[in-house]
Formats: sequence, structure tokens, C-alpha cells
Amino acid sequence: MNQPVIIYHPRYAEEYPTVYVECPERVMTIRDALAPYYQFIEPEPAAEKELRRVHSKRLIDSVKADASNLYQAAALAAGGAIRAAQEAMSGRPAFGLIRPPGHHASPDHHWGFCFFNNMAIALAGLLDKGAVQGAFVLDFDLHFGDGTDNYFTGDPRVTVFNPQRVTDRQSYLDSVQEALDRAAGVDIISVSAGFDIGEFDWGGLLATADFEQIGRIVKAAAERLCRGRRFALLEGGYYLPELGKNALAFCRGLFLGRPADHSERAKPGQGWP
Repeated sequence: MNQPVIIYHPRYAEEYPTVYVECPERVMTIRDALAPYYQFIEPEPAAEKELRRVHSKRLIDSVKADASNLYQAAALAAGGAIRAAQEAMSGRPAFGLIRPPGHHASPDHHWGFCFFNNMAIALAGLLDKGAVQGAFVLDFDLHFGDGTDNYFTGDPRVTVFNPQRVTDRQSYLDSVQEALDRAAGVDIISVSAGFDIGEFDWGGLLATADFEQIGRIVKAAAERLCRGRRFALLEGGYYLPELGKNALAFCRGLFLGRPADHSERAKPGQGWP
């Protein structure tokens, strides 16, 4: 099995103009939880031509117009998403520990702490280059990923699934399983991972074990449909005491497909056995 990778850059922990809950500590706490077990890779910023696959010049220029480092931060997050998709295509499952998030950014407008749609940019590049003919996006963030949905609406090559209006844990997991069971013609599976659906976060629903189960469902579907090609990108998640633990559980499921023995310990960069 090709070793999984975490896509991360130290600049994701820098300050830029956003709301207080979308703080650098979000990626820092996840980084600290994942670092003992997985290899980290630093991405390059997305070029403007890559952003233009999804976004209008007007929107890109509006982000550039900010006098701070906002454009650089958002372009680096998009670059992290592109690198995660590339790693998945090479056979290495990847988690993009990126910031700012992106699933509320539509082609010509953005909101909800998002500036460029990282997921759409990554998949649009694969589709435009003919690397894939079909993709499945699972967005388990508490909030509907309207930007991703807006971009791919009408494109028969891409299915975007947001579990919504589910009020209990088992029904939520069942809805994810059923959606992936129905998937067909998929060359890659991608996940917008929003941990704000967690039981101690804003959503108040999923336990840590549920995030691991979602990862396992995705891994099994990827192995069945697309030779294991899969990657995930960080979206929401704001309750810091649980965030790293939940992200680690999800990565265990996504990468390994089975519950981890918590007494096991791996060497840095080697993942779990």
C-alpha cells in the first residue's frame, strides 16, 4: 500500500483577515495530532490560471484587493487541494490540512470564511486535463457546501453529496453509505471534511468513532470504484479540544479502513501499521 500523506504548509497557521473562529489554532491542533503518524508534504500556491478554472476574474481580483496576505493564504490553500488530488491520483491517499476552507466559494461570490473553492479547483484541474472522467464529492461539513454544488450543478461527471436534515448518528452514517453504494463511473472520491458536525462542536451530532467510520466507508468505496483514489480537504471544525482527535480518527479510517488499536504507536511519517 502506498503510504498516505498530509498536505500542510506552515503558512496555513498564519493570521489573515477572517472571523475569530476560523483561527490558526484549528490547523495547529490537527497538525499536532497527525504529525506523529503521517508524512507531511508542503504544497505550492495555486497559479491564477488554476483559480480561473472555477472563479471569475472579478472574484479573484476582489481577494487580491485586500491589502493583507489574504490572497497569498487563499492561493496556498487551493494549491494544497491541488497537491492532495495529485497525490491521490498517484495512489497515495491524502488529507489536505489546509486553511482557509473553501466550500462556500462559488464561481463569482464567496462567504462563510471561504475565498476560493479548494475542492472545485482541485477537481476541475483533473477533469480539464482528462485525468479523470468522473468524481464523487462527499461534503460532511455541518453546513451545505453551496459553492461546490453551484460549480458542479449540471455537470454529469461529478456527484456532490451533502448529508442534510439527519438528526441521529446512525441515519447520518447510513446516508453516507447509501450515497456511495449508488455511486458509479467514479475515478476519484474526494471529501470536504467539516468537523463542525461533531457532538461537541456546532452540529452536536457525530462522535469521534463516527468520523473514523466515514473514513472507512470512503476507503471501501474508493477501492471498489476507483483503485483506491481518494483525498480529503479540511473545511469546518471549531471546537479545538476535540478537533485533532476527530481529524485523526477520520484519517485512520480513510487511510487504513479499520479501527486503530490505540495502544499502537507508529514512527513519525510511517502511519499506523
